[in-house]
Amino acid sequence: MIEPFVPSNRFRVALAAAIALAGAVIPANAPAVAAPAAESADRIAYVLFEAGSESSSMSGSMEDMRRARSLRAGTEGLLYVRSRGAAYVIRDPATLRQAEAIFAPQQEVGARQGELGRQQGELGRRQGELGAEQARLGRLMADSTPRQMADLGRQQGELGRQQGELGRQQGELGRRQGELGEEQGRLALRASDQIRALVAEALRRGLAQKVD
Repeated sequence: MIEPFVPSNRFRVALAAAIALAGAVIPANAPAVAAPAAESADRIAYVLFEAGSESSSMSGSMEDMRRARSLRAGTEGLLYVRSRGAAYVIRDPATLRQAEAIFAPQQEVGARQGELGRQQGELGRRQGELGAEQARLGRLMADSTPRQMADLGRQQGELGRQQGELGRQQGELGRRQGELGEEQGRLALRASDQIRALVAEALRRGLAQKVD
């Protein structure tokens, strides 16, 4: 007799995470990187709001986001930057356009991650359905005749084959998610360097306003 599929705790956690990601509405410029509790001295935190939109790109803490929102007038474009204990706001349109171009690659990778998450959620849903059907067949086997048990066993075998294929697809999506995560990390490091240079130029030209 083929044992019914029973999702493990690890599977349940992964499935819940994938479904949550698939169901989330992710803005085009959703936050990509969260700041660690302890920051290095040369770390730069930033929040970029697009003009006329609530979409944002950021690398920092929730306090950075709260502070940036408090400094924003309506839906104006704004770049908030915190580095070495000082915080600045930049509203210059040309500088903001340069910042948006810096973050564009991260946004594109984020969109691809979101799509993979949606696919993972759909696969997880199908795996859950197959698991429920396997459990139902397993209960039927307990009171079945030998002939019925043979038929139920064949059905269980087919469901097991389908579960295996879905698991293979989940593994491939997970591999691709890992690759995109590594790419996001590389892009985040490059963006930090570019934003630091952009802010230095804005300070030199008097386009950055110190806020604390």
